[in-house]
Amino acid sequence: MHESLLDECPGMSPRRKQLLLEKFGSVARLKNASVAQPAAVPGISEKSAALILEFLRQGG
Repeated sequence: MHESLLDECPGMSPRRKQLLLEKFGSVARLKNASVAQPAAVPGISEKSAALILEFLRQGG
């Protein structure tokens, strides 16, 4: 996987990054998602999804 803002996200494993990018296609699309959307990805809890989106929306 190529480097992205997700690499800097606390608690982001390579597998989680891969799953999120497969589902959303880009960090920009993930950033615009609701908390429920990444939380629907296997291995991503609602709490984790909220933390990931907060990190992305604050610019990392």
